[in-house]
Amino acid sequence: MQTKRKHMVSIGVALLAMISFFFLLCSNTPESAYASDKKTVDPAAGGTEVGTGWSTKENPKEAFEEAVKMALNDKTRIYGGTSDARAVMTNKGYAKAASRAYEAAKMEGKRSLAIMTVTSRDITFGVGSANINDYSSPQAASKAAVLRAIKNAGKSLAERHNIVLMTPTSLIEDEAIEGIESVVTKKTPIMGGTAGGPNMAVIGENEVYEKGISLAVIYTRLKVGYVYESGFDVTESSSGTITRVSGQEIIEIDHKPALTVYDQWLDGELVRLIKGGATPDAVRGLLNLHPIYRKYRAPDGTVYSLFSNPWPADYTMQKKSIMVSVKLKRGEKVYLSRGSWEIFVNRIGNLPRKAMSAGKISADKTPILGIGYICTGVLSTIPESERSKLPIMVNHTNNAAPFIAPFTWGEEGHFAGIGTKHGNLLTGFLVISGR
Repeated sequence: MQTKRKHMVSIGVALLAMISFFFLLCSNTPESAYASDKKTVDPAAGGTEVGTGWSTKENPKEAFEEAVKMALNDKTRIYGGTSDARAVMTNKGYAKAASRAYEAAKMEGKRSLAIMTVTSRDITFGVGSANINDYSSPQAASKAAVLRAIKNAGKSLAERHNIVLMTPTSLIEDEAIEGIESVVTKKTPIMGGTAGGPNMAVIGENEVYEKGISLAVIYTRLKVGYVYESGFDVTESSSGTITRVSGQEIIEIDHKPALTVYDQWLDGELVRLIKGGATPDAVRGLLNLHPIYRKYRAPDGTVYSLFSNPWPADYTMQKKSIMVSVKLKRGEKVYLSRGSWEIFVNRIGNLPRKAMSAGKISADKTPILGIGYICTGVLSTIPESERSKLPIMVNHTNNAAPFIAPFTWGEEGHFAGIGTKHGNLLTGFLVISGR
């Protein structure tokens, strides 16, 4: 590991023209950076400094300047992507932009931006990005991006990566994982979040891509802990086998119309809502609390659950199929789960503690930094009045260490013994701590 130079990182989230950006800036020139926010200096980490800042100014230039006072003044490296239009979050608070998501958010015109900087002699970052349109496939683009990130870090393929952070645009997540794993193998943890909308994009080193991937590779000898989980009750007995599927459309479950089967699992509540004239947001609210999931069994016997949020392919009920944001296969068994916003609030607040536990980091130790990815579907179930409490709760279990988290439209995380998977209504959180 290189110790003669400091590796500077700036992580940020911004909502510009209803778009929320999450970026990572790295530099090797310590004299050129400063942080306007409180710094955390861990002697065991060789003098690591972390700061966060945010802005809700309407003018994008002014917002960026306000939040990036802590960023770097010369050569930078950038990792990033958009978050959901509602907000972004740091240890400084919940930076709200829009009240709604999807197409409706475009009409609100509010903006928000947040950013984090990191300066460390003991953490090496490498970043890479790719425009999908420049390659033969998402797999090829993602492979190129991770190879570029490894080179950017000054590392070789033989050197061990601690973790890879990824931000892809929608509908390419599984292929992107395949491309990354073809280089770093299934043993290397990958975590991240799909760029949110309504205007989805990722930020590369020199461009913004409407269809692409941005990622960062992290190398360190410090302690690293991460968690990838849900907060749903999986004791529900309702289940079925997919018997007909087309891409992301489930047409039949157990040889019956998928929407009919799913509604039976919900005791008819879905059809009652739709026939009663409920808005799409109201229908999503019900379905985000009742996702389907698949089970994966690792070689050691551990069973993991991977969730997917469904919605009617046709709100007029003419088509009896359901859509999902993941790619399912014929023959896969799916199960029904249940959740509540109260559980989600507590789950988000407890993420740092679980990540520290996974990394064998003492719960009373203050991490150097935290990076989170939180599903916007989970956020949407939480009452507006409760959302500002989220950073307060995360700060409590993160021992007031700087953190940053976008709200994503899909989440990627690692299952030990299986590899990285893409799902929905999940959360991921990374902590780095001193030795």
